[in-house]
Amino acid sequence: MSTRTPTSGVFDTETRPATGPRVRNRVEVGDDAPVSISDRSTANRSALNAPSKSGSLGRQVARHLRSRIMQGEVSPGARLPSETEIAVDYGVSRVTVRTAITLLESQGLVDVRHGSGTFVSDFGTEIKAGIQELRSITETIREMGFTPSMERHKGETRAASEHESKRLDLMPGEQVLDLQRAVYADGEVVAYSFDVIPTKTLDAQMLERMGQGSVFEVFETIGITPARAMAELHAVSSQEIAWGPQKPEQGLFLLLDQVHFDKDGKPFMYSKSYFVEGRFQFVILRTR
Repeated sequence: MSTRTPTSGVFDTETRPATGPRVRNRVEVGDDAPVSISDRSTANRSALNAPSKSGSLGRQVARHLRSRIMQGEVSPGARLPSETEIAVDYGVSRVTVRTAITLLESQGLVDVRHGSGTFVSDFGTEIKAGIQELRSITETIREMGFTPSMERHKGETRAASEHESKRLDLMPGEQVLDLQRAVYADGEVVAYSFDVIPTKTLDAQMLERMGQGSVFEVFETIGITPARAMAELHAVSSQEIAWGPQKPEQGLFLLLDQVHFDKDGKPFMYSKSYFVEGRFQFVILRTR
């Protein structure tokens, strides 16, 4: 792989501020005093009923609680209200709340202590994601309280390689979009994404939109919803992956090599995402 000079400008999903220290305000709450959210019940329920929200109720509750944690409403070490209290505040069942808490736990955002309650973890300033979650990088960045943006480094159509054809179940020589992007959080590059997408389901407008934000969101506009992905994790050391003024000096990355499938089990994208060491962390919840 050779290093290339960027051929196009920056496509921001949101305005990208100048790089600076990541700072969040915290509301200090003692361990024995659960945070009261009852005075926000109406707002909480409205958030779940918003037309823009998608996913199961459990994921919606988890997304909303995650946002409130990241906005500093709750400090590390604080105890969240009980499952029953959260269920009443959001107008959902305890099973739904339990699903939401499990999702937050898998991301390392909360610590569930049986018999004591659920406590907010001291997760630091890094971007964290549960390794088992299938979500766009920009969605993860935004939900962790940062502003995501993209730089499209390359976007061209070409014939798929033999390896890509096998991964995507394509005929030899079928055309694909070769998309390369740098992913930013608050103006700091956190990942380099290399995506290969079959062009047979995309028109010219869709091809142009690819790389100007979340690829998943573009697919959803044409009825393709990511359902699962088969992924491999690799530690990578290379000076030929990154580009630009923020190119990591050490060239250390965590590679997520994966094929994305739609709800019918058909592959629609092959991705290699290189996450910069120390800037993006994956969490694996292991239990006994």
